[in-house]
Amino acid sequence: MRLALIPLAITPRKREQNFHRFECILEDVLRHQPDLICLPECAFTGYLYEESDLREFAEPLDGVSISAMANLARRHGVFLVFGFLERTPDGVYDSAVLLNPLGEICLIHRKVMEHAPFLRGRNASVAETEVGKLGLLICGDLFHEEVLATLPRDVRLLLVPMSRGFDGRSPDMQRWENEERAAYSDAIRQAGVLTALVNCLEQNTPEGAFGGAMLVNAQGRVLAESPHGSDMPLIVSLQ
Repeated sequence: MRLALIPLAITPRKREQNFHRFECILEDVLRHQPDLICLPECAFTGYLYEESDLREFAEPLDGVSISAMANLARRHGVFLVFGFLERTPDGVYDSAVLLNPLGEICLIHRKVMEHAPFLRGRNASVAETEVGKLGLLICGDLFHEEVLATLPRDVRLLLVPMSRGFDGRSPDMQRWENEERAAYSDAIRQAGVLTALVNCLEQNTPEGAFGGAMLVNAQGRVLAESPHGSDMPLIVSLQ
């Protein structure tokens, strides 16, 4: 399986502009013939939590973002993973979805480690697919022991879309090198499965998400990484 992680550079709240940027990047990524493409948490809106933003940008499972991404999955015959703000009759979740090459939803994960006004999911999410058993978490879920306890150890690949930034200054290469990389590696070692992280890169936001992507094995060793603070896609082949 060939995996493409795209730490999409976005401007928060500019959904159409951010989606167009993804389409442009996708053209180049497809030259590498990926089987699965993964984007970050809240991929096209940025991580938003104000009630006014949720009213404007949260959408149901048949909303514009999933419809547009389903068309791309069908057109190019790939699996697509991305995060979005999911509106339900009960409220809003910070969610991520896996679409198969037919454009069908084969997995949805609702973030567990969330705060109001969001609703919270409950467990890790796993699906059997043509490319093996895939797991899905979102950002801070990776550090939740009770969530990891629900993750089967025979998962081929765990996908973790993120929207992670630093207080004060972000990106911060020194902090990433000295603290954060090891923290994520340790969490993945606790999960015990091959894991791919992909973070969005929020532009024009001093404390915004810091971009980058990383593939880490079940023992916590970094196998591949795109530069911290960049939107450079990371494309890897898995055995």
